[in-house]
Amino acid sequence: MVKKAILKTLAYADIFDYPLKEGEILKFLMADSSLPLKIDQELEKSSLVAKKGDFYFLRGGETIVPLRKKRRKQSQEKMKIAKKVMAWLKLIPAIKMIAVTGALAMENSDKEDDIDLLFVTTKNRLWLSRGLVVIFLRLTGFYRQPNQIKNKICPNMFLDEDHLSLPKKERDLFSAHEVCQLKPLWDKDKTYQQFIKKNLWVKQFLPNWKP
Repeated sequence: MVKKAILKTLAYADIFDYPLKEGEILKFLMADSSLPLKIDQELEKSSLVAKKGDFYFLRGGETIVPLRKKRRKQSQEKMKIAKKVMAWLKLIPAIKMIAVTGALAMENSDKEDDIDLLFVTTKNRLWLSRGLVVIFLRLTGFYRQPNQIKNKICPNMFLDEDHLSLPKKERDLFSAHEVCQLKPLWDKDKTYQQFIKKNLWVKQFLPNWKP
């Protein structure tokens, strides 16, 4: 059971060319958290798993280790841009949280990628806040356009404080990872904690994850 869960976890990460450290495997393991988890022993026994340095991956995927390191450096530069933009957008009174999502949240961005941001606003101020965010990004040249993607901001999700849980139809493994991986840049009134409480359904997919 544990071996199968490890292989599934590595296979999912492999889709994104993302080798995992032992602690990351445990954190994102697709298995019941009540199981006795001896990750290192299971990894050593599996002929389908290989290791390079601190990273584990499915055998034959050695090239994704240097790729992860390369993307980490690229992501650090993008994170600087995200924090710079956040410093201005947090001044909008109705915005209670700004978080990085997607590949950048895992430091796995390609050089040409954009920067995905999630916003949480106060009640009944979502559309007003969205409008102000888009206006600011357009005026400053940070707004993502179809022909301008690299290092541009994509405000891809807006939620208000009374509707923090993702719709049931969107609750799947991918969305669970998105929720668990997001990194708050601005958090007002412990909004991140409320967001997590409203999305504990992620435990159905990633039972070992903790915020």
